Amino acid sequence: MEITTRCDKSTPISLLQTIIKPFRPRLIKPKKEFPAGSPYLDVHKAANKRCNVTERQVEGIWLYDMKPKYTSSPKKDEIATRTRHVFYFAGGGWQMPPSPEHWKLCAELCHRSKDTTVTMVSYPLAPNSPAKDSLPLLERLYPYLFPTTETEKSTTEVIFAGDSAGGNVALGLVVKVLASTPSAPVPNKIVLISPALDLRKQPVASSSFSADLVAADKKDPLLGIPFTNGTAENWSRGTDAETPWISPVLADVGVFRERGVKVYGITAGADVLAPPARHFAEVCREQGVGGRWLHWEGLMHCFVLAFCYGIKEGKEGLDWIVGVMEE
Repeated sequence: MEITTRCDKSTPISLLQTIIKPFRPRLIKPKKEFPAGSPYLDVHKAANKRCNVTERQVEGIWLYDMKPKYTSSPKKDEIATRTRHVFYFAGGGWQMPPSPEHWKLCAELCHRSKDTTVTMVSYPLAPNSPAKDSLPLLERLYPYLFPTTETEKSTTEVIFAGDSAGGNVALGLVVKVLASTPSAPVPNKIVLISPALDLRKQPVASSSFSADLVAADKKDPLLGIPFTNGTAENWSRGTDAETPWISPVLADVGVFRERGVKVYGITAGADVLAPPARHFAEVCREQGVGGRWLHWEGLMHCFVLAFCYGIKEGKEGLDWIVGVMEE
């Protein structure tokens, strides 16, 4: 794995982070509690405007397939010989459904990544569906996310992607499935945006990155350690937080190398979730896992989602994600 660090920072995002910091974490607190099970989602108008969105329910989980609206049919010689299917798990502290920014991101990925379908996965949410209840439901869904015929297997690239809590779910699901069924199908790539990879109560006194985490907390304008501890506790309730599919930072990533799964990630320096994620990236590199990782000092959690507001770093982060998906 190749790990790259950037340190540049524009004035607009500096101002944005300064303005919102006094309100942390009130800007991202859940506004309602969802019942157990996969919530039915209202597709955001931005997604409907740019994409053909088809809803379906598989093994009790709602899926929303997004394909670009083309103004004309592709020519015969432009018909794809290889396609890409991205399954996206949106963040929201394991308690909130996809935000408008998530729908816009997925719509953008549809249009920017050629011959790509993006599926928003409506995974069950805490507190009424914590990980001990939600992940078994996703395990039942898991086999249906992969092509079944030999032709489809050879021509379809499957990508699991997610941000923040959704990154935890996407990665943790693969870790859990492979722990019980080593021969299960695997995604070609896992793409993580500011993922939550360590759900143990923070800062972890015995960890090698606790000092970095405390330092990040002082700069974090959005989350903060008390908030992330609370959301992590809601998700991990009834389960040991040191279980690898709850805290993937503790997972044995050698299986990814053995199965040819490439891992890509993007993190930010002013984010309390970044130190464990960077540690995970270093372990992946040491273990010979393929992929790339971009760490951007000074930026806030999930800054990529700010692309839809014209923020320079958000747009460049999105460019990076599109690039690794098309590698």
